[in-house]
Amino acid sequence: MVKMSIEYELLRSRRRTLAIEVLSDGSVLVRSPKGLDPKVIEEFVKGKESWIEKQKARMAAYRDDAVESPVITAQEIRRLKEEAKVYFPEKTAYFAGKMKVSYGRISIKCQKSLWGSCSAKGNLNFNCLLMLLGDELREYVIVHELAHRIHMDHSASFWRCVENVIPDYRARRLRLKKEGRLILKSLAGEENKTGRFYAYILRCADNTLYTGYTNDPEKRVEAHNSGRGAKYTRLRRPVRLVYLEEYDTKQKAMRREAMIKQMTKREKEKLIASYVPNVSGGNRR
Repeated sequence: MVKMSIEYELLRSRRRTLAIEVLSDGSVLVRSPKGLDPKVIEEFVKGKESWIEKQKARMAAYRDDAVESPVITAQEIRRLKEEAKVYFPEKTAYFAGKMKVSYGRISIKCQKSLWGSCSAKGNLNFNCLLMLLGDELREYVIVHELAHRIHMDHSASFWRCVENVIPDYRARRLRLKKEGRLILKSLAGEENKTGRFYAYILRCADNTLYTGYTNDPEKRVEAHNSGRGAKYTRLRRPVRLVYLEEYDTKQKAMRREAMIKQMTKREKEKLIASYVPNVSGGNRR
């Protein structure tokens, strides 16, 4: 443990750059390339002292509010978006070069359930709330989404691709789930642990497919066919339900919806062909 005005733990590895992370317990972790002069590291940390104190205060607020989620104001969301608009293009370009992949547009949003996503066209979306978490977790999300430029699924090949860049991705993934829970909860509210939510696919009149999520498939299909469902289906009526998956939370259904949307039409048709409804109407997940 190195001591100075900011107390931190120093970890050296084969990385090329310095990085600072404030963990959920308020401790500070500095990652450094092997052999880097300790004076350079100290100067780097001193230069980030103001940022570190703000992050420690923010983490303390989250810990003190373990039962009730912290309130993230509209003003703070705007600030986080501005930070993210600078951070993610630079970091994404770096990792895309390392992974030798291309990508399209980068969008910054504030979402209740997704940290990031990659469309079939290669457009990337990142949640501005990631700016409340450490650099290592943000890097994991970036690499995760860029890996979808090679594998549009979560197969073993996909995870090997992630592991090639981030060997400890499993630990980071677990930390993202744990440390990000309260942050997402502040926007999403309490999970409905006893409810039913669904990811679904509709076949439109022109044989195209539409994917969405709902807590009432029957009413949702009725809404689509009455022109109140979505702009896309409004022009392609009538529609019919051809695939349904059931989940116990809205967040899980939304994640599955996003995953299905990333599939090609051929992959969706295979999914539809394998569909076997259960008693409640959908594959239980």
